Amino acid sequence: MTVQEFLTIVRYSEVNNLAVGDNYDALIAFLNLGMIELYTRFPIKVEEHIIELFENTTEYEMPDNFMAALSAYGEVPDDLPENVVQVAINEESDPYSIFFLDWNTVQVPAVANGSYISIIYIAKPETVANTAEGLASELELPASLIDTLASYIGYRAHLGVRGDGQAENNAHWQRFERNCIKARELGVAFPADSMSMETRLLVRGFV
Repeated sequence: MTVQEFLTIVRYSEVNNLAVGDNYDALIAFLNLGMIELYTRFPIKVEEHIIELFENTTEYEMPDNFMAALSAYGEVPDDLPENVVQVAINEESDPYSIFFLDWNTVQVPAVANGSYISIIYIAKPETVANTAEGLASELELPASLIDTLASYIGYRAHLGVRGDGQAENNAHWQRFERNCIKARELGVAFPADSMSMETRLLVRGFV
């Protein structure tokens, strides 16, 4: 489904009879906010970032599309039989734990084993622009979450509406939450590529 097709549905449903329904700048702004909300709640787009460790360096920047770390893995010491070694995240009691100092900077302890750290993270969605190209682009969202995104846009669109609009706003938010719960229970919002970390590292030749 393209962004244009999706917004056409929203205009005739969630934002029907609202002035904002004719404001594509506002609708796309709500869409982008909704995409970030859904990408935060569900691992829709998961990527791996390999940090090459350097001597006397403990702080490293994450990619621009980094939102949140899911897990981290380190190089396997020669005396261990495991294929991968999981590294703790933000665990003060663990001397080998990595720490996120701010939204995109990770601190790797000097005692870390090996020459790299692999971080699996939730990547943020591409921002949609109100252009012919943007409207013609495919909506980067599982079909199972399209109705959920529409409910989020309905919630945002009714935020500034007084009177009965407040009840509509609450209804759209509750519908959004219910759709999220349903998607999580059914397991339909997770990426098709569930490649294990062991396979990822083997493919990259790290073990």
